[in-house]
Order: sequence, then structure tokens, then C-alpha cells
Amino acid sequence: MSLMLTDIDHFKTFNDNFGHLTGGQVLRLVAMSVKHNVKGEDTTARYGGEEFAVILPNTILRAAVTVAEHIRRAVMAKELMKRSTGEHLGRMTISIGVATLRKGDTGQSLIERADTCLYAAKRHGRNRVI
Repeated sequence: MSLMLTDIDHFKTFNDNFGHLTGGQVLRLVAMSVKHNVKGEDTTARYGGEEFAVILPNTILRAAVTVAEHIRRAVMAKELMKRSTGEHLGRMTISIGVATLRKGDTGQSLIERADTCLYAAKRHGRNRVI
């Protein structure tokens, strides 16, 4: 089993600049990009704020990283537009941390490892999977 944690890059700044309604549209866009790139028994959930979690049962690390890359590219490919004005807002990116369950892991240790990878992705320039 693998776990993916995603975080929208610079979301607070975006939300502050364009408002919570537009921020909500971005959250829906990311949620749809995640949903369209997982399948079968994979489970997606909003993890809090602008973070999403994806649980990938029976999935090795390499395959989970491939899914994460598809999600990252799908989000980045979307051109954002403010519905009320038609104003083009550019593109959003996400950072993703991926970890695979190891013998002796607890749920908490798996989450911590994925979270550590997520923050490493942010430290190394964002818009990446680690």
C-alpha cells in the first residue's frame, strides 16, 4: 500500500489575492484532477485545508509515484479563470509526497513519511513529487 499527500503550492497567497470563492474553485479543480487520475480501490480525501490524501492499496512505490506525476501534470495543465469576470489567473501547481507501507509501519509512521516527502518537495522548489 502507498500513501500520497498533496498540497497546493502558494494557495494562501492565491486565496488572499483572489478571494475564498475563487480559492474554492481551485480546490474543486485539484480534487477533480486527483479523482480522474486514480482508479479501482484507490481512495481520495481532503486531508485538511488545501491538502489531499490518496490511499493506493496494492501499489508499490514506483507505481504510486507515476500516479502522483499524472496528478501533478493534470493540475498544472489547467488554465485558471475567475468565473465572475473571465479574468485569466494563470496556473496552479501542487507538491506531492509519496510513501509505501513498510514492515513494522503504523498508520502514523506512514503518514509521517509521506508528509516528510511532501515538505521535501516544497523545500526543493515545489511543483514536484518526492
